[in-house]
Amino acid sequence: MIFADRFTIKEKIELLQRSILVNSYAYYELNENILTDFQYDANTRMLRQLKRDFPEEYLKSRYFKYFEHFESGTGFDMMGMLAKDKELSAQVYRDAALSLDIKRKER
Repeated sequence: MIFADRFTIKEKIELLQRSILVNSYAYYELNENILTDFQYDANTRMLRQLKRDFPEEYLKSRYFKYFEHFESGTGFDMMGMLAKDKELSAQVYRDAALSLDIKRKER
């Protein structure tokens, strides 16, 4: 993910986290990909680097509880936690469905 200079570190962390949640949902729950594996892996590496470089901002991020132990780079483990948060789960589903719809129309 490429960010404009105007984004704060915390905003970058949260955007990467949200992207990973949405892409993980699409992959594990809807059996479809929004991003390529290369793009997804690049986002996870960037998020892990931001976690190392800016631990305080990482701990304050909106989605921290889902990413507290996110070292594997896979979103599979987050799906169980996400299912417990009905509001966020519904938002992530809508984001994933919309992203997949846009992707299909671009083909």
